[in-house]
Order: sequence, then C-alpha cells, then structure tokens
Amino acid sequence: MSNAPNSLRTPLSRIRHLGSARSGTGHLWAMRVTAVALALLLIAVTILMLTLVGQDYNAVRATMARPLPAILMLAFTLTAAYHMMIGMRTIIEDYVPNDHQREWALIGNALFCGAVALASVYAVLKISFV
Repeated sequence: MSNAPNSLRTPLSRIRHLGSARSGTGHLWAMRVTAVALALLLIAVTILMLTLVGQDYNAVRATMARPLPAILMLAFTLTAAYHMMIGMRTIIEDYVPNDHQREWALIGNALFCGAVALASVYAVLKISFV
C-alpha cells in the first residue's frame, strides 16, 4: 500500500526504517562481518589443528597454554556461536508464524547458543590453564 504509485510517502520515508522489522540491515551486516571473521579465523585454526595432529595430550596442552593459540580458539568459537545465533534468529523470525512460538524459539536459540559458547570457552580455558 505504501509503495503504490500514488502514495504520498517520499522515497526517503520508505527506506528510513530499514525494512519491516526495522533491523534487517543490522542483522545482514552482523552476518557478513562474522562470516568474514570466521573465514579468516578458520584458516588460522586449521593451521593450528594441523600442527597438533598426532601429538599427545601434554603437547596439545603445552601449545594451547601459549596466548596466541588460546586466543585464536576462543575468538573462533565465540564468533561461530554468535554467527549461529544471528543466523538461527533470522530463520526463526522469517518462518515461525505464531508470535508465542516465535518468542519461545528465540529464547531457546539464545540460551542454546550461549550454552555452546560457555562450554567452548570452558574447554579452551581448562586445556590452557590446567
């Protein structure tokens, strides 16, 4: 209706609110930025994992006790969890039609992604500091 040719709204007023949910552009940018960060971090984590193949637990622990490998692993896991949360949020908002179910699905999504992030951080820190 507002995009009708005889609408009194200006083109600026049609685009000012970033779409119907008013947050689509922010989610898009967050997905793109985290995807680029994950691509770069994946290269570093893959190289790190390839250097650890075939080593025993003590060698892995000694490597992960250094700051750079631990920080890379933490950055990768936290960025992946955030990227997962944003992606699932977009899917839930687009495809769950009932408002009540959508709210519970969004809460479950946030809790699940938070639990994955916390478990990942705990695992990396336990290997790094023990």
